Amino acid sequence: MKNDSYNFTNNSINPNHEDKKSQKHSHLPLIILALFLVIGLCLGYRMMQSDTSGIFSLPANVIFSLRSTNGKTLNYDAPIVPEERDEIFVLYQNLSDADKNVYNLFMDLVENRSAEEYESAIVFSKDTLEEFGEDRLLWDIYYAMCYDHPEYFFLFTDTSAVDYRTLEMRNHIIYFIKIEVVDPSENEQIAAFEEAASDFLDDIDLTGTDEEIELAIHDKLIDVVTYDDPILNDTDETWDLGHTAYGALVCDSEGRPNHAVCGGYSFAFEYLLHRAGIPCGYVTGAAHSIPSSEYDTDTHAWNAVQISGKWYEVDSTWNDIAYDVSEDPQFYNALLSDDEKVFNVCHHYYNRTTAEMQNLEATDDTLFCIEGYEPYNAVYDTSHIRAGLSDHESDQLDIFLNSLIPIAE
Repeated sequence: MKNDSYNFTNNSINPNHEDKKSQKHSHLPLIILALFLVIGLCLGYRMMQSDTSGIFSLPANVIFSLRSTNGKTLNYDAPIVPEERDEIFVLYQNLSDADKNVYNLFMDLVENRSAEEYESAIVFSKDTLEEFGEDRLLWDIYYAMCYDHPEYFFLFTDTSAVDYRTLEMRNHIIYFIKIEVVDPSENEQIAAFEEAASDFLDDIDLTGTDEEIELAIHDKLIDVVTYDDPILNDTDETWDLGHTAYGALVCDSEGRPNHAVCGGYSFAFEYLLHRAGIPCGYVTGAAHSIPSSEYDTDTHAWNAVQISGKWYEVDSTWNDIAYDVSEDPQFYNALLSDDEKVFNVCHHYYNRTTAEMQNLEATDDTLFCIEGYEPYNAVYDTSHIRAGLSDHESDQLDIFLNSLIPIAE
């Protein structure tokens, strides 16, 4: 009894014991709160360091879901002012600020593709995704970045380099995106490409006017490159290098030196002009002879180039006319001896307006009158129509990318 009274008294009336216990538990919420504040500050600092865009306007649970992202994080619906890029990148100049931020995020992923587990994230509201769609908000911008940078040829030849996953939340969807090195020979290819481009430009006078530089690059390109007939009808989803600037300046996937189709010619022309500081874009559409011929195609590529503030269209592929002299040595040797007419033929699709390209007639400028032969015009009446400028059914990606390229007037 005595002992029981003591325990009761001790636990009941010892104020120091109760106060210590109470103080110990009363500090616990403060400690937890402090931990959350530290975590939040660290996360916030880390996200600011990773160049966030509008992230802190998002709900806390969305922000928390981005905690493991070590690349860029972007809130598409709250865009910041994007960084400025050189005017040579035509597609970038005509994107919205929100789309420019996505473009820059993709560029950052390309530049950090060798970093281990480097991942970036883009947050979209469900309303925005429903209005525009994933293709328009992500992949159209991704390809705008690719088409502005022909030096990223490796992204065209292996689409598995891009990987992404999504996390759906109440009002938002997060896209976590990676771009990785897939081909172990990629660095060697990049080095070979840059060396080939530098060698190409070695004898181009880059101190001349834009008009002189453009002409010199164009003429050398059609002299160096051979049209890659073997891959013309290739239906493989993976692009042959002949569709890229690498094919034109180095080789196609089969190792044929300087072999390319229209895409390779156009990407190479764009890249070389970029190296010279001249704005140039990659145009897609249909190209037909009038009347139609075996050379007609609904999927053709050419370029838009800005010279002295004015836009023009150039088709270096169709300007590269090759003759098999062995078929009739007398005729073709006589034809090739007429320097003025040959020049006209090789510049028929050079620095034209968009309207001219849509209905370009053959003229006497390309008409050869060789003794003993019927008059021969080396070009046809033709029509180049950009995707999106006619009722002809076109790929939505092509229409979007063309919409970013000024009309040549």
